[in-house]
Amino acid sequence: MTQGAISFDAVILRKQDDLPRYILVKPEIARAFSGSFDAQITLNDCAPFHRRIHPWGKGSKAYFFNLTQVQCRKAGVDTGDCCHVTVTPA
Repeated sequence: MTQGAISFDAVILRKQDDLPRYILVKPEIARAFSGSFDAQITLNDCAPFHRRIHPWGKGSKAYFFNLTQVQCRKAGVDTGDCCHVTVTPA
């Protein structure tokens, strides 16, 4: 993928306590993507980490990626918090 980094503000989401947290990449931000792709992610300008970003599916043009507890802790965020996200496709 040749697209440069994109930055946006997002809310940390979680459907239920036993599932991972995730960030939804809105269709207007994700329109240049096609299919799943690897990226470096930063939350609130903390150290980058690798994630695989996937289409949401179910008729939506949005994308998403999961977050681990460690990644959230390092960025100082929890479910429901807003954070600054930078996605740099690999």
